[in-house]
Amino acid sequence: MKLLVLSSRFPYPIEKGDKLRIYHQIRELSARHEIHLIALSDHPVSESELLEMQQYCKEVHLFRLSKIRIYTRLLWALFRKKPFQQAYFFRPDIARKIQQIATQTSPDMIYCQLVRMAAYCKALPFPKTLDYMDALSLGMERRAEHSPLGVKSLIRREARLLKRYEQGLLQAFDHHTIISASDGKEISPGGTPVIHTIPNGVEVAHFLPQPEASPQYELVFVGNMGYFPNVEAARFLVKKVLPLLAKEVSLLLAGARPDPQVRALASDRVRVSGWVDDIRDAYADGKVFVAPLFTGSGQQNKILEAMAMGLPCVTTSLVNQAIGAVPEQEVLLADSAAAFAGQVERLRSDAELRRRLATAGRKMVEEKYSWEGSVRKLEAIFLEGMDVHT
Repeated sequence: MKLLVLSSRFPYPIEKGDKLRIYHQIRELSARHEIHLIALSDHPVSESELLEMQQYCKEVHLFRLSKIRIYTRLLWALFRKKPFQQAYFFRPDIARKIQQIATQTSPDMIYCQLVRMAAYCKALPFPKTLDYMDALSLGMERRAEHSPLGVKSLIRREARLLKRYEQGLLQAFDHHTIISASDGKEISPGGTPVIHTIPNGVEVAHFLPQPEASPQYELVFVGNMGYFPNVEAARFLVKKVLPLLAKEVSLLLAGARPDPQVRALASDRVRVSGWVDDIRDAYADGKVFVAPLFTGSGQQNKILEAMAMGLPCVTTSLVNQAIGAVPEQEVLLADSAAAFAGQVERLRSDAELRRRLATAGRKMVEEKYSWEGSVRKLEAIFLEGMDVHT
């Protein structure tokens, strides 16, 4: 099968959730199919990063987005009542080039990741699958609830426009995929057309327990530290949870591009590491993984990676909706600062509970979350989408 893949970001290096998903999907698909990648980037891509993707793709087409033109498009979107998510990534000249590439490639299937890229391909005369990945409008709605008054109305506007745009794309593509079934119901409440649930995977052979490790921190939280839900989670841990715990309890916040608000959290009890060359080192440096995420949408791979490494995990009911872990057996749940502190204290004082959660969490990830199994489901959808056009 010849696949034309459209991504709003260059898939490598992997420091964001959308890049993680498209990178592993391309890698798995390349073993059986011919991949032609079209990717945008708003920052330079190095030769080594380009070579990483070229080993999986027959062709790689990279288009740079200039900041000046991005800001112009965002201003245009404000007055034209278009979602910023669409305007940020769309340029008419790139659209014309993508149309030329698609015509020359004549793909069996176009795979478009995120509604951000949909405007580039929704009218192309080839079988098409749209990966919503998350219900972005839902993430914006949740973000608005936790935002300052000055920007709340703007974020709510984006949520409304995004929802209308997401639902409008249901008829423009042959098939639709998403990470979480609950997110799919937000976009297509009646279930027609169907949005297929394709979860992310975890490299279980890569994220292995490290029993020989000597963790320096009681707690660890990992993620892109410039992403709003992660920034809020980091602030919640430091401002709300740590004060309820003994003073010897320390916290590691690890991940790329820490926001100034995150960097400001550093103290004797809190280390903000920034980018980590091997993220497994960050997981292994904590005794308990904590993920107090109350905004955002979709599936949080960070908690699956932590489980795969044998870390007992505490997270919110919202996060667990997407991963489906069994509370008290595979994960501990908490939805307030006091509840998080209480669960952490339970784990600190109960070695058997830590062991049970670590073992059960690892087993759950092995059985339910693999990239190979996830991509096999995606392939079946591609084949079904091709049949529609034959």
